[in-house]
Amino acid sequence: MKKNYTFFILLVAPIFFLSCNKNTDSLSPYTNIDNPLKAGEILIPVKADPSFAWAPAAGSVNLGDLEITGSSEPFMIAIGDANAAGYRDGGLYRQGQLTSYPNLVARQMGLTNFKQPLFDKEYGNGTGYLVRERSSAMPFFQEVTNNTAWTERGSVYLKPYNGTAVNNFAIPGSGNNIFHLNPGQELAAYVDYYKHNPKPADFSNVNYLWVNQRLNASLANRFAGNGKESLNDYLKTIRPDLALVESGLDVFISANINGGNGYPYGGSEFTWELYIHNYLKEKGTKYVYATVPDVIDFPYFHWFNYDQLMKKSGKAIGVKADDSDHSMAATPESLFLPTANVANIFNKTFKNPHLMDSDVIRKTEIARPNFYNDLLVRWSKEYNYAVVDFYSVYKKIIAGKYISEDGFKIDPSYPNGNFFSADGIYPTAIGQAVLANEVIKVLNTTHHAQIPLINITRYANEMDQVK
Repeated sequence: MKKNYTFFILLVAPIFFLSCNKNTDSLSPYTNIDNPLKAGEILIPVKADPSFAWAPAAGSVNLGDLEITGSSEPFMIAIGDANAAGYRDGGLYRQGQLTSYPNLVARQMGLTNFKQPLFDKEYGNGTGYLVRERSSAMPFFQEVTNNTAWTERGSVYLKPYNGTAVNNFAIPGSGNNIFHLNPGQELAAYVDYYKHNPKPADFSNVNYLWVNQRLNASLANRFAGNGKESLNDYLKTIRPDLALVESGLDVFISANINGGNGYPYGGSEFTWELYIHNYLKEKGTKYVYATVPDVIDFPYFHWFNYDQLMKKSGKAIGVKADDSDHSMAATPESLFLPTANVANIFNKTFKNPHLMDSDVIRKTEIARPNFYNDLLVRWSKEYNYAVVDFYSVYKKIIAGKYISEDGFKIDPSYPNGNFFSADGIYPTAIGQAVLANEVIKVLNTTHHAQIPLINITRYANEMDQVK
């Protein structure tokens, strides 16, 4: 049985800036990992910005009751996790930011004042990202390490954002812990801690694509507060007319990435969600809140399976629980995570007598968002906000039954589909456009607007040219 935990510090981050730095004089923490699913580094030019030539002209869209009397356009913000930030392919980079669904919605609304903390073009590869080798029988990745925004190799500090105040506050692993704290102080404390405390010995096994790294603080530190101590301090100074909100997504992703936890909320549950509701209610903001997809459906959790690994192993696969001295055999219902241990079974190089609890999710340990989503729907009546049902949208996509209004087929397969990015978790640019259209449908219905949907066929053709 796995130990329960409360998620407010775990988040996802590509590990190249930790694992590849051999400079022992670096002030930032790093871990050298002999990773069986990483093929090395690759240099790729910064991807081109989309033209957005297909988007409506500013001021040309009927926004219904979202129109602001005496104002040229409504002031919209986004609060969310990795999806709303545009995180994909195991990283956050400029093109991903530009194709985030909040930015796509803003473009379709004809807004000109929706600002994001974009990486400069020179450093447009952002945090770096992953490129999947499609010919490999198992997931195998190269890491893009050129033109990134890290101040130096191995650092947890990113080059600052020097633009105007932002509207998109979405950050991977978002929540109370980053909105109410000074991110610069958080990073300094993190670096200081790991200067004197080594990573755990088993760190090299779990989450081969992800680490318990303060990526949310690294990203927030680029633009936090527009001169304020925290993002929360800055939010208090603005009065948005419209907000796009998501929460909980990275909580459920991380709970499952770490071997399953059942229901991941603990003693401080829902403080972040209630803060968002009360903040927007106080400001008189209209908003749309997204439900959380059933993340266990995502390809990442199905890269390896029981039958496949049993053939490789040639014998029963034992799993040792955290609170037991004995191992139990994995079952066909077990989900095998892409850890170094599991990859080594696939490669027939596994030397240990059993897997660890963190390598496997048992059926009873799957973290599912049903109760959480029920709360979001229930609160929508109390706080008078609209709900966009990403849970149902993802189910339809994963069932292979989603076709856009212009006839474009959404393919959930991995790695050759068009919805999931290389990391097997977050959407591609096309996937983001699908989410944007679902938000637009809700805005049109709820606020009597006539915001045009993105023509996904035309959009996909352009993205194919700038990939």
